[in-house]
Amino acid sequence: MGKFLRIFILTLVLVSFAFAQGEWLFNQTADSLFKSGVELFKQGLNLRTLYGDTFGFSYFESAYKNFNSVMSLGLNHRTSASYLMASKSLSYLGRFSDARNLLEEFLLRFPESGYVEDAYYTLGLIYVKLGDFKKAVLNLDRAISKTRTEKDKYLKIVGIIVNSLGNSDFVGLEREDLTRDVRYLLVLGFADKIASSGKLEDAKKYVANNLFYFKGTEFYEKLMLKISYFDRLLVRPKLKIGALLPEKESLSESILKGMEIAIDQHNLNSNPKVGIEVRYYRSENVDQKLLNFKNYPEVVGVIGPVYSQDIELCSRFVDELKVPVISPTAMSDGLTGLNNYLFQFNSDLSTRARALAQFAIFALDLKYFAVLAPNDRMIKPFVDSFIDEVRRNSANIVAIQFYNPEETDLRPHFRNLISKFDSLKIPLNEISNEKIGLFAPILNPDYIGIISSQVYYHDLKVKLLGNDVWNNYAELYMNRRYTDGVIFTGGQYVDFESSTFKNFAKLFKEKFGTEPDEFAVYGYDSANLILKIIEEGKLTGDEIYKALKNFEIGGVGRDVVFNESRVNRNVSILVFRDNLIRRISQWVVNR
Repeated sequence: MGKFLRIFILTLVLVSFAFAQGEWLFNQTADSLFKSGVELFKQGLNLRTLYGDTFGFSYFESAYKNFNSVMSLGLNHRTSASYLMASKSLSYLGRFSDARNLLEEFLLRFPESGYVEDAYYTLGLIYVKLGDFKKAVLNLDRAISKTRTEKDKYLKIVGIIVNSLGNSDFVGLEREDLTRDVRYLLVLGFADKIASSGKLEDAKKYVANNLFYFKGTEFYEKLMLKISYFDRLLVRPKLKIGALLPEKESLSESILKGMEIAIDQHNLNSNPKVGIEVRYYRSENVDQKLLNFKNYPEVVGVIGPVYSQDIELCSRFVDELKVPVISPTAMSDGLTGLNNYLFQFNSDLSTRARALAQFAIFALDLKYFAVLAPNDRMIKPFVDSFIDEVRRNSANIVAIQFYNPEETDLRPHFRNLISKFDSLKIPLNEISNEKIGLFAPILNPDYIGIISSQVYYHDLKVKLLGNDVWNNYAELYMNRRYTDGVIFTGGQYVDFESSTFKNFAKLFKEKFGTEPDEFAVYGYDSANLILKIIEEGKLTGDEIYKALKNFEIGGVGRDVVFNESRVNRNVSILVFRDNLIRRISQWVVNR
């Protein structure tokens, strides 16, 4: 349910409150309280977005008091909307039972309100938090029956909840009068649950017995395909995932162990069963090791190679396998352009730069940017992509300064930047100025202190933005006087307190007797890409390849969003604040 909890946070959002309620009296006091409550609610959401789920409580508490006061004024033009907003505020405060009671009262009082759809939707999410998945599905089904525009979003959430239903929940829901879309998801979910216990014939029979609900609809054909899928499982030999890893390197064993945990989980709960075919390589033979997988038709995907230079060495042979080849760690630009079957689990440098630019413009609302970067070909694609993305989104690059990579006295460059802004009458040291970003990618973490101290000593009121090299806790902490609030890109980011990581770490330690490292997480998450598609019924390399090109999945270390580019479009945006590095966004690049 970890993925769902993120969806829950992202989907409890403001709705439009422009529905006609003209039959109720206008109340000026209610109107003022409501508008003030909405603003408080928005501020609470902004704090959660920027700093995490533990922020914004005081704003939600104040917002709730405002909406509650509106409801106490008697029936007026803001009453029904206040019920909805009060319940959302209570949800963000963790008072889910109170939020549920309020929404159920609303549905009794205002069954014809224009907000009924949103009430059922929010109530469904609340029941998930309360652990009553059956009622969650029922309420979301009612929202689906009312909606004109949000059906796909609601169905996506129902599809996630179905995985948490027990047998009695499925049986109880079968008796309900459900929309055809939700009933279809339930039939699929229960059939998969039966199949995962090894009873493939029973799963096939269950689907066949429910076909009559769907005659004459698109779902009938889909369920026939599901029956065909179970037939294939009954005769299909075991599949394998290939692992192509560097010889005699500790990271190889970590990646392999992470893959094993993912495969163990799959084999415990799903069909068909999956194995691993391992090849270790040196740079001089990586191409031949890759080609060796052609001798194993049961291999439907390969994890590896690890390094960008090794991918370049074997890239001309990748397409010969006709299965997806997923590099878990390579970051160089242009790798997927060398062939058709390579996927980069790690975002490349240009994608990270674009993500940072989009986040700065759309999440931080920055309007003007200065660029301070080393004059080095290694970092140039990152800098160029950031500048292009800023301009593409109609923000302004005011000044660009390049310095020699060996140069440590950057004061002249800062003076040049300041002079450029001054010439355009854009003040850099006014405390009210929150629209300027200083983009300062670096090659060496030693420059964290050099750059951040100059920002501090010149009293520049700018948002400092950096690349992955800024993700160095020792340097950030050593220079904490200057670095608090700096924002930078990152690869994977593991939340060690999350239930997904704790579950993975528990399984890892039980099997191997040690704690997982970051490369074990890479192996686990990248293997799950292939395994989740296998669970959907794609059993050949070509089927998995086609599915991967339009695929999204949550992971322990990062989420993955693939499209035709075959480069992960999801980028972690990190902040150093209060002596801790936190992830404030998983930004999906809008290409």
